[in-house]
Amino acid sequence: MDRRFRDLSLVDLGEDYLVIGVDSFGGVGEKPRDLLKASPYLVGRFIVRVPLIEVLVSGATVRALTSGVMNEFNPTGMRVLEGIKDELTEAGIYDVIINGSSEENFDPVSTGVAVTLVGLCRKSDFRLGRNLSGCHIGVAGIPKVKDEIRLPFDPEILSYATLQSLMAHPGVVEILPVGSQGILGELAQIEFPVAIHEKVAFDLEKSAGPATCALVFYQGEAPQGVVEIGRVGQ
Repeated sequence: MDRRFRDLSLVDLGEDYLVIGVDSFGGVGEKPRDLLKASPYLVGRFIVRVPLIEVLVSGATVRALTSGVMNEFNPTGMRVLEGIKDELTEAGIYDVIINGSSEENFDPVSTGVAVTLVGLCRKSDFRLGRNLSGCHIGVAGIPKVKDEIRLPFDPEILSYATLQSLMAHPGVVEILPVGSQGILGELAQIEFPVAIHEKVAFDLEKSAGPATCALVFYQGEAPQGVVEIGRVGQ
């Protein structure tokens, strides 16, 4: 049965799911009316980061990507595409079909980009919607947004190496990337009661922008790089 799970769309293919994630950016770039100045290359890196992490933590293998650039291909769209490809490479993903479109009829005064990421996952390997009862709640990375993120590389945000290590950890039950709703907003979407420690190292309501951190639900000792903030009720 086709369904939506959090920010992902799941298409039922029998024994498999087609897992689809999307994201869009507007007003970020080098055009005259852009509100946040950043190179199109960095826009490409960050636009693909959120759906990429969402698809990966589901257990899916990335198979295809489409990008829509609401600007000319040369140079804006070309530099966005370079950023997208480098972000995929950093995540260890190389064999992906990439397609897209750009705006060649008009000359918009601000930058706009949208991406759709498609993955394939065996239903038996799907890693979301698990029983979180009794799990510790931890955070990997730090909530950051806009120009708080150090460019071109910020060692404080969630890295793909950390993500891959957490996914391989035997005690980790589920991983949920944090976005604009903040940590508390993400916790409000799970179907279990939670208890947060009185003192935590993060602003729980702060936007984490392009998934600069993730919630980690685990049993036993905290995995390396994960800071515990609470527990899930029984």
